[in-house]
Amino acid sequence: MRKALLGISLVLILTGCGDREKVMTYSKTDDTQHQHEVEKLFEKDSDIEQVNIVVIENEIFVAMQLKPLKKWNRQKIEDRWQKKLEKQYEGSTVNVSADFKMFWESSKLMEEKDQKKMMEELKHLKKLAKEET
Repeated sequence: MRKALLGISLVLILTGCGDREKVMTYSKTDDTQHQHEVEKLFEKDSDIEQVNIVVIENEIFVAMQLKPLKKWNRQKIEDRWQKKLEKQYEGSTVNVSADFKMFWESSKLMEEKDQKKMMEELKHLKKLAKEET
């Protein structure tokens, strides 16, 4: 009985952990194909646990959480994604960060309803990302 209860508890815990979506996107563009392409790129990467993508006009802001053992290669992963996105979306301004604060702030940003305030927050995030480097 005890083993069965332990097994059921373990399954429930593991199932609960898997409910989070890997890629969350906020977009204020008419180009949904552009948005879906970026999402698919990140879904395939096994180094990334979760990612927030904010696409507004010609700007792409990416904040990601890396898997625990991949955090040691944070700078390499950021650089790889920065180059990859800049190459694929040449006309866009790209910002990539694997800093947890950027991920947390971008999550709050994605919940913002006021367009003007959101743009101000995005500028603030980009400024923080530049200070980080």
